[in-house]
Amino acid sequence: MIHHIEGGYANTYLIEGKEGLTAVDVGSNLAAEMIQKIITEQYGGKAETLKLITATHFHIDHIGGIARLKELFPEAEINFFHMVEKYISGEERLAIPPFSRWVMGLVPVMTRMGHQYRNYCQSFASKKAGIPLPFLRNYTRIGYKAECDLAESRDIPFLPDWRLIATPGHTPDSVCFYNEGDKILISGDTILNMEGTGELNRFCCSVADIETSFKKLSSLAIETIYPGHGSPIVGVKDPMAKVKLMDS
Repeated sequence: MIHHIEGGYANTYLIEGKEGLTAVDVGSNLAAEMIQKIITEQYGGKAETLKLITATHFHIDHIGGIARLKELFPEAEINFFHMVEKYISGEERLAIPPFSRWVMGLVPVMTRMGHQYRNYCQSFASKKAGIPLPFLRNYTRIGYKAECDLAESRDIPFLPDWRLIATPGHTPDSVCFYNEGDKILISGDTILNMEGTGELNRFCCSVADIETSFKKLSSLAIETIYPGHGSPIVGVKDPMAKVKLMDS
């Protein structure tokens, strides 16, 4: 089971796995508190039920609520894709899309989002890290201990039925999570769904990389897509074939 949570700019997902729950893309304090509510109401309120907290990439709208969730569930492990370690340490700065991509990629997405006032308030209240702006991208102090051990070649802790797929393009550290048995893809900001049938994210650091990542994902058996922004794509035959590409 996957719980779809809308508590900020990005979608948050709570995965029920064989070994407990995993939270993906906790982008706001509200999302963290909504996870607590689900665990209280549906899982007996046991704090140890939440095993892992992770993200599809290191942007504020996908990690801004992790600090709050860690306060609520101090025993949960936090583990990111291995590239994130260089952001946290300051060894590398966040990559920023070229200006043209802000205009043709980010602006159309923002105008289609609902709950703008709530989202703005949540972003203001959440932890300030992972902001892809020229004068703010050095803010990478997260205030909690996090491992950066996730990689394509390694099993995901507590999620034996899932695997990580590196999908650079939106950012160099972008990843997706894939369940082959259930044919489910959590696509992060590689594939969005703001236009109805899904679209490749035009707000990207590298067009060539995101197109290559899409080809990589297209080789997988996928029936359900849980995007970073927009509604889940469920009950659509061959959803990857309907995703709008960059030039369409």
